[in-house]
Amino acid sequence: MKNKWKLWLVPVAVILAVGIVKGGSLWGKDQKPQSPVVTTVAVKEVTKVKSENALELTGSIEAFNEAIISAKVSGRVSQVAVENGDQAVPGQPLVLLESEDFIHALTSSQAALKKAETGLATARLNYQRFEELHKEGAVSQKEFEDVEAALKMAEADASSAAAAVATAEEALRNATITSSLGGLVANRDVTTGQVVVPGTVLMAVEDISSVYAVTHIEQKDLALMKKGLKAEIKVDSYADRNFDGVVEVINPVASKGARVFETKIKVDNKDHLLKPGMFAKVKVKTGEAVDVLTVPQAALTTKQGMYFVFVPDGDKVKRLQVEIGRVIDQSVEIKSGLSEGQKVVTTNVNKLKDQDRIKIAK
Repeated sequence: MKNKWKLWLVPVAVILAVGIVKGGSLWGKDQKPQSPVVTTVAVKEVTKVKSENALELTGSIEAFNEAIISAKVSGRVSQVAVENGDQAVPGQPLVLLESEDFIHALTSSQAALKKAETGLATARLNYQRFEELHKEGAVSQKEFEDVEAALKMAEADASSAAAAVATAEEALRNATITSSLGGLVANRDVTTGQVVVPGTVLMAVEDISSVYAVTHIEQKDLALMKKGLKAEIKVDSYADRNFDGVVEVINPVASKGARVFETKIKVDNKDHLLKPGMFAKVKVKTGEAVDVLTVPQAALTTKQGMYFVFVPDGDKVKRLQVEIGRVIDQSVEIKSGLSEGQKVVTTNVNKLKDQDRIKIAK
């Protein structure tokens, strides 16, 4: 009986095995293989565009000329005649110090000078008289030398008194603080009643009829920078406007820290639109415009510092490494890796890998 059951079990096992191999199950349907993923993409041609040879830099606006206004004498401020933003002209009073002490010092020194001059006149007459008497032998050598010494002392006293008057006059003039430069008042840091001493900074006067756009050039670009090159300057306050400038100053010595070369671009600013301290974008034109290959920025992917694009290859994509250059509007210069007229994928690039299947959108 047992042998009979064994004979039945063998054919059943064979049938089950065949069923599993062929269909995966005796009772289920055959499973279909999974279809490959197809990504729909847009493409653009690699094109040539005109691109200026230019250095694009950043910097800041500085006044063309600046005068730092500081006190030259000690005193108490009696009046501040200007506010920030006022237009100052050369010689205009900006700050006045209390003048009573200066006037008193001048009056006293003038009186001392008058007295010294009177004494000098008397000493000269006395010297002339004793000189004649000495020639006639009427006075001794010592008496004549004493009169001569008195004359020299009177001359020294008069000279010292005259210098004191000049000092007092200068101090009185300096009690009225002016600027030798015309321009806009800035950074006012003085108030009425404040006591100042020589060297106290009160304000600045800045001539901004022209300004400098000050930027810094890296060593690798220094050979491209020359005096007289034209430049375009943009600031955020006037984003739709370009200001024309000319390279005027190139520092021949690099800064000790960053190893860059300060460069100043002179910009006409008769309307006073550009203000010192503004952030500026600077484009210095270093040569004629040339044709360069470009692709949309959206076509690029990056990995480990390298740049890649995907190009259609039948119904698949091929990943190509490229060398990029400057950013030009919404495109990027391609220095190597592509040719004009090739197509590159511009959408879903971060979902693709080499040899993936694609469908190009119409």
